[in-house]
Amino acid sequence: MRDSGPVPIDAKTIRKAYTDVLWEPFLPTAAELDKTCEQLAGHVGLLIPEVMGLAARMRSERSGMRAIAIHCLVRAHQTLATDPAAGSPVRAHHLYDLATTVRALLTLWEHPGPLGEPTGKDEIEAAVRRRICGGCCEPIEDGEGFEEAVFLAESSGGIRGYRHTDSCAVLAAQRRRQLRAV
Repeated sequence: MRDSGPVPIDAKTIRKAYTDVLWEPFLPTAAELDKTCEQLAGHVGLLIPEVMGLAARMRSERSGMRAIAIHCLVRAHQTLATDPAAGSPVRAHHLYDLATTVRALLTLWEHPGPLGEPTGKDEIEAAVRRRICGGCCEPIEDGEGFEEAVFLAESSGGIRGYRHTDSCAVLAAQRRRQLRAV
């Protein structure tokens, strides 16, 4: 079978998929939950390369659209990387994360702001793939131990991210002391 090229973006279908989760919630069966997670993950996977290409062309420095696109792409990769097993109690939270991510990516795809010639594509790719430790705020380099973590947040149930498993506990404690001094 030959490759027929990229799959076209069907904004109406994608919008319906995330709208059903975000604004028309229901109590799905386990099979419905898994099917909807797969569908939304597919939409995220479809939109990532499209928004990645647009991000390199974004010229709206004052509104920060390029920075927003990079942030959303980082979050999209994190969301796809943290897929709880079917039947997991946190699977419903993951469904909401997927729906929010799809909505952000589709909005960027539909309304990217002023576009120009692509620039900084390599830098964008590096920024999107980079992992930052939530404990010490330093990049997690290749070969360093890390784990997924949920950090406390008053505004939500928690912020998902990464943390070093071996090297940042002392630095994180120093930063907490510095923040208390302010």
